[in-house]
Amino acid sequence: MNLPDLVLIGYWQGRGADGWPDPADFVDPDWDDDERDLVVRYFARGFVVRYYIGYSPCRLCGMNNGALELSDGVNVWPEGLRHYVVDHDVRLPQEFVSHVATTTEAFETAGRDESWWRAMASRRE
Repeated sequence: MNLPDLVLIGYWQGRGADGWPDPADFVDPDWDDDERDLVVRYFARGFVVRYYIGYSPCRLCGMNNGALELSDGVNVWPEGLRHYVVDHDVRLPQEFVSHVATTTEAFETAGRDESWWRAMASRRE
């Protein structure tokens, strides 16, 4: 199965990493708490797509920020992106926040088809 290219978010400029955004430019302590919490919870639902040898340091405080790369099937982000949002008030671009809200709403309101799984009961009899 071939997926379209994943949209990368959350990689930051640093030593040996030129050409990326500076996380300090995204700090917004006034970001709506509910919206920020929605994004933070969304990060927890990502699945691991890569594991790197070595850890990435936070570009703002130097903390060890993990070695995983996570995805929702559309976007891909480093596991440490959650740290920037939670601990440094980094507000992600509205395009990503809107994607999070739309995707979350779609899953929460989706119907459920039980037929396939219920059919498994008759296979065991």
